[in-house]
Amino acid sequence: MCDCCEHDHASATAGEIPAYDAQAIETKWMEAWDEANLFAVDTDSAKPKKYVLEMFPYPSGDLHMGHARNYTIGDAMARQARMRGYDVLHPIGFDAFGLPAENAAIKHNTQSAAWTYKNMDQALATMRRMGFSYDLDRLVKTCSPDYYRWGQWIFEKLMERGLVYRKKNPVNWCPKCETVLANEQVTEGRCWRCDSEVEKRDLEQWYIKITEYAQELLDDLDKLSGWPERVKQMQANWIGRSEGAEVDFTLCDAEGEPIPGDEGKITVFTTRADTLFGNTFFLLAPEYKGLMDLVEGTEYETGVREVVEGAKHISAVERAQGTLEKHGAFTGRYVLNPVSGQKVPVWVADYIVSDYGTGAVMAVPCGDQRDFEFAKKYDLPIVPIILTDEERAELEASGASIDTYHAETVDWAEAHAQDGTLVQSGKYTGMRGGKHSEGEAAIVADLEEAGTGRRSVQFRLRDWLISRQRYWGNPIPVIHCEHCGIVPVPEDQLPVTLPENLDLTAGETLAECREFYETTCPVCGAPARRETDTMDTFTCSSWYYLRYTDPHNAELPFSRETANRWMPVDNYIGGIEHAILHLLYSRFFTKALRDMGLLDVDEPFTNLLCQGMVKDEHGDTMSKSKGNVVPPSSVIEPYGADTMRLAILFIAPPEKDFDWDPNAVEGANRFIKRAWRIVWQLAFAGDAQATLDKGTLGKAALALYRERHRTLAKCTEDFDRGQFNTAISAIMELVNAASAYLNSGEELDAALSAQVATDIVSVMAPICPFMADELWHAALHCEGNAFTASWPDFDLSEAASDTVEIAVQVLGKVRARIEVAAGADQADVEAAARTAVAKWLEGKNVMKVIYVPGKLVNIVAK
Repeated sequence: MCDCCEHDHASATAGEIPAYDAQAIETKWMEAWDEANLFAVDTDSAKPKKYVLEMFPYPSGDLHMGHARNYTIGDAMARQARMRGYDVLHPIGFDAFGLPAENAAIKHNTQSAAWTYKNMDQALATMRRMGFSYDLDRLVKTCSPDYYRWGQWIFEKLMERGLVYRKKNPVNWCPKCETVLANEQVTEGRCWRCDSEVEKRDLEQWYIKITEYAQELLDDLDKLSGWPERVKQMQANWIGRSEGAEVDFTLCDAEGEPIPGDEGKITVFTTRADTLFGNTFFLLAPEYKGLMDLVEGTEYETGVREVVEGAKHISAVERAQGTLEKHGAFTGRYVLNPVSGQKVPVWVADYIVSDYGTGAVMAVPCGDQRDFEFAKKYDLPIVPIILTDEERAELEASGASIDTYHAETVDWAEAHAQDGTLVQSGKYTGMRGGKHSEGEAAIVADLEEAGTGRRSVQFRLRDWLISRQRYWGNPIPVIHCEHCGIVPVPEDQLPVTLPENLDLTAGETLAECREFYETTCPVCGAPARRETDTMDTFTCSSWYYLRYTDPHNAELPFSRETANRWMPVDNYIGGIEHAILHLLYSRFFTKALRDMGLLDVDEPFTNLLCQGMVKDEHGDTMSKSKGNVVPPSSVIEPYGADTMRLAILFIAPPEKDFDWDPNAVEGANRFIKRAWRIVWQLAFAGDAQATLDKGTLGKAALALYRERHRTLAKCTEDFDRGQFNTAISAIMELVNAASAYLNSGEELDAALSAQVATDIVSVMAPICPFMADELWHAALHCEGNAFTASWPDFDLSEAASDTVEIAVQVLGKVRARIEVAAGADQADVEAAARTAVAKWLEGKNVMKVIYVPGKLVNIVAK
């Protein structure tokens, strides 16, 4: 931040400069903006639209500096877009359902609604104090029945389209939160909210079939040119498309004969069918359906059960990574390899997960490190079936043949996963092995002909588990009837509202609230039971940006016309932690609602800015539990909101983390006071009615004139790129140039002074709106508001100087500097240079002249 002196030497010529009183100024303009309803969307279809949105907060308490950074970035974007002539939509709301509010209500012996609404009121007051330009007429609170009604409506529409179903499955269970979690909400085996170790339980749960859109979600990442590559890669990895084949293995006895009475077939998915001859054992996931049927009543049952129970305490992510010690047990069963005919033992292993493929795996230990480690631990065969190019060359150099190559085991330290030449692979020996290789294609073709395999595409993405066994969430709008089964609540009975009298401190749940769950079937009229699970809160945040476009619609969640007017969001700002959960779900909702005919866009967010984290001055992540959170009030109370906004935007590029620096705040305040003084001085000297004549400007005035065009161009470009720190640097350069002009001793040009004063206020308006509006009225005597006026015009060609300064050297040492016309030819420049250094050339012969256009003349003389 600028550390220069707050006071400039030039004095005001038309009066005393008033002191900069941030508290008085900001209080005044908060009230004025409220009275004028200045931030309401002024819908004008003749203007281009700009939808600027920050991810909305969860109201767990007052806002912290991380929120302040997020919202300041969005507010600066929105204000500047309005000045650039856009019709701007800039709303705010609250992601107000969820477990933290329920737990806080229990802790404070109150109701979740009361706790949540109190926090929302506090957050809105803080937002107002920070000067954020939100259209509060469009405020969305997800816990309000007029919002979650439409979340229930969307659930039922998804259900009609076959995208919602109920199924019993092994699920992630958090014992502390007492609810299930989606796979995406488990981080390294722990709950994403409370960090408790997650368990596996078999429960009947509700799912949304996001996998129906897996391919489109993957393909359309290519459309998101305004998204960080890191985020797109994270989503691509999570969706996880794999091309391969399904291969059928047949259960058999110890002699290799099929076992009568069993289902007989276990299917695996593999991307490397070319490695089937290296399959020396077969693995099932602990959750594999029918696993216990294979071992029940046998000597192998105890060992298998131990593996199954142990796997419940390890997350699917950790198991799939395969970095933990592996545990397994033999089932006593075998399968027949469909290409080699070999009998292969069936094991259960805790590093196999049911969430990918079929939950069964053909283990190839020579080529997969996890299988290799498992085979080593349990002394299972490791048969090499691929030679690398180097190994093949060595083999052939020894005179041996690939066809006669034979090895029953290996002495490797780790698996060899390289592509190469197939060996010990029957008729496929000698073919190239690898993904999409000659060998893979030949084996899959033969499997298809034999009816034991087929081409297949699999995704890592699983269907979205949305059931939550907690109170404070959107009720799932279905009824369970003994006669009619599962029946959706009729539309005219939506929303299903939450009861307000639950005794949460006593552990009462919706499942125990007869007033809530007792109902009648809307089809047959018989007594029935209302669903007592609530929806994952991500169902609320997956479409809120659409409700903002039409927040008072009582007939639909939003109209197609308004959605198409504003969507997609042009600038979306939020943390990288939402790269998979929120952003993926929102993309899915947009596509599903599009297919319902509710809007026309394919993607919700055109440009995504993932702002960096604000850490404490020691570099530690701020958190309430650590007690190191810096509240916005700690800056606003002594310095004002404009200082906080300027400091936040100037400290670092928006996408970078930064350590909170109190010195940066002090520097921001010094610069604001300096800019305040400069504007007043220019205003006293200026006359907005005067005409600017470039030809009459003195040297200092001409320098300021050029700097104005240059820095305005730079500032505008940086705003467009979202690089506010460098835009602020450009503003500082303009202020410095104005200061130099005021202190030059030249007679001040009235038109230029007025123009530059207005420019400084205008470019600072998106960043420091309170100060800007005060200067706009008090110093410049302009009508309206600074940020509703037009963005300053500029012409970059006017930044070019008519002259350039040339350094003149004699034998490499600078002896003079000359100013020449920008377009002067070399002869004229050399002549002027010789004249300037004549005394250093006396009595010498000029041997050579080196000329670097626009920079220097070096004269070599002896």
